[in-house]
Amino acid sequence: MSGRTAAGETGPAPAPPNLFSCAVQKIGTMEASGPPLRLEFGKGRVESLTDGIFAFGMTLLVLGVGYPISVQSFAKMPVDQILIASIPYFVLYMVSFLILAAFWVSHHVQFHHFRIIDRTALWLNLVSLMFVAFVPFTSSLAGFFYTSRLAAAVFEIHLLVIGLLYHLQWRYATHDHRLVDPRLDPALVRRILGASLVIPAFSVAGLLLTVGGFRESVFIYFLVPVVLWIRIHH
Repeated sequence: MSGRTAAGETGPAPAPPNLFSCAVQKIGTMEASGPPLRLEFGKGRVESLTDGIFAFGMTLLVLGVGYPISVQSFAKMPVDQILIASIPYFVLYMVSFLILAAFWVSHHVQFHHFRIIDRTALWLNLVSLMFVAFVPFTSSLAGFFYTSRLAAAVFEIHLLVIGLLYHLQWRYATHDHRLVDPRLDPALVRRILGASLVIPAFSVAGLLLTVGGFRESVFIYFLVPVVLWIRIHH
């Protein structure tokens, strides 16, 4: 196919534009002039994964309520003695369940105010879930070796790490309104930030009591739901 030149002569028609080259050139222009590329994710799949991990961890806790004696010894001990010997397991089960419930509520409250999730928030959430799924192990450890200060300290430190991760997640999300609505009430931001430090504070107190030789330091965690309710609603 040919076209007509300015002098009236015919010549080859101009080639059609290369769409791929145009797209590459436009992307390059956008990258040079616009803000850096930022990956954003929806909340639905992250919340579903989180709910599944918490449900799994809270269900596994009951498996840690074992018997302090072997199966062969059942016939040799009265039931009341078995139940008394199992008290540390039941206490750690209740404490761990309440703490995981508090962490789940904290996660729910935080994600309720998230508009989006970026890569950093996604990985913060995944790392916290890794520690959440490990709670049944440290809970069983502290229950089985209930006279060991080291086992209790491992449990306390474990809860401290999870609490600090959720505190860091909220601080990251609200800094310069990175992941939350700019119109979010600053007072609400501060209340949630303060509430995220309640469990870490109890963990530090429990750790100090454990180091000081107080074996029943885990009992202080029964106050966590009360303190959280007061902290958020007042």
